[in-house]
Amino acid sequence: MQGLLCLTLLATPVPLMSSDEPPPAALRSDTARFVAVNVEFTLLHEMGHLLIAELGLPVLGREEDAADQLGFISLFLSSGRQRDAGFYAKLLDVADYWRLEWQRPKPASEEVYVWGSHGLDAQRFYNLACLIYGSDPDRLEWVPKVTGLPVERALYCDQEYAQVRKALAWVELQHGRRPGEADGHVIRVVYEPTSLRSGQYLLEQLRRSGEVEAIARRASETYRLPRDLVLRLANCGAPDAWYSRTGAELVLCYERLEHFQTLAAQLPDLRQAKAPARCALCASP
Repeated sequence: MQGLLCLTLLATPVPLMSSDEPPPAALRSDTARFVAVNVEFTLLHEMGHLLIAELGLPVLGREEDAADQLGFISLFLSSGRQRDAGFYAKLLDVADYWRLEWQRPKPASEEVYVWGSHGLDAQRFYNLACLIYGSDPDRLEWVPKVTGLPVERALYCDQEYAQVRKALAWVELQHGRRPGEADGHVIRVVYEPTSLRSGQYLLEQLRRSGEVEAIARRASETYRLPRDLVLRLANCGAPDAWYSRTGAELVLCYERLEHFQTLAAQLPDLRQAKAPARCALCASP
């Protein structure tokens, strides 16, 4: 099977109705869509960590930033030829998750500090907004308007997008499975029971969609993995997700699904508000 990038490299975007005004459907709030696409991005982000470790990928800069970029471009390309308002609504849902995290008050245990390995929530929001806009600046002139992406950053977003896409192409060229190559190692999906109040419903919705299995299958079929791995969904006591090299598994906590659902309720107010103010801590000196 050809790699994910190869399957979509020649995809032709579907023109949007207007380049400077967002299609109404792109800003329409939908809780189920918000939860589903952020589950997908979270898994693809952690899959980025998995590929970096398992394939020994070189990383220049913070690994967390690289994982975000791998997660975004994998999500972007997994849509195939779809480039309509619904597609961009999903991408905005991912960016707006980080805008909601940026704006919500947090206890000290959840704060992201400037010395940490993760970027600030505001930085991750703008990074993703930049990649969305950079994927097709001519047709997505409305993205900086609705996200507040400053023109100083927007000018170079097409180059940032091209860098990320080129990086994934290199990964697939170096570590991708060849046509006709014998079956290799796989990522197995494991669902543990959940006792969370809304966790069971969310779990059923997730299992019915088959998206988790699709992510594991695409990675297994695209890359020459050095060993069998596990993608585990479980109760963790916190809305978390991680990749464990020693445990050979990627874990998504059911509590994170509930967290996505809680934040989704705030999305309508967020979309009706003005573009976000600039992040003071993110400004250049």
